[in-house]
Parts: sequence; structure tokens; C-alpha cells
Amino acid sequence: MSDASPPPNLPPRKKLTIEQPMTGASLQTAKLLIYATIAVVLAGLAFYNAVINAMAWTSPYVIAPAVGAVWFALRLFMIWSANARG
Repeated sequence: MSDASPPPNLPPRKKLTIEQPMTGASLQTAKLLIYATIAVVLAGLAFYNAVINAMAWTSPYVIAPAVGAVWFALRLFMIWSANARG
């Protein structure tokens, strides 16, 4: 066993710039862009599977991306309306 004493209470280290949480308008804009992109891609995938691949509208390959697109569009609307209120 070692007879070394535990280190003294050190002050907390300062976080690096990259470790700081994102705040402000850039984060809100990034959220809007990410959710909008995902909603458009999922809607496009549902449309592609339904029209181009001629799958039935009740096919899971059409319904799943369509529901996902609706969900992300709803989240996008909720984020946008929260930003509009201030």
C-alpha cells in the first residue's frame, strides 16, 4: 500500500471553449435548420416510396417516414412558435 496522502482540494478547472454550452440565436437557428432538413427528407422519402416505387399508401415504407415527417414538422412549428414569442 502507498502512504501517499490524497491530493488537496483543487479548484475546478476552467472549461475549454469547445466545452462551453451553446447559447443564443445560433443554437436556435441550428435547431430550426436541422428539424426542417429532417422533415423535408422524410417527406421526400415517403413521397418517393409512394409515387416512384409505387408502394401502397398503407405500406410501412410509406407510413413510417410520413409519420416521422409530421412529427419533425410539429417539433419545428413548436420551436419556431416559442422563438416568435420571445
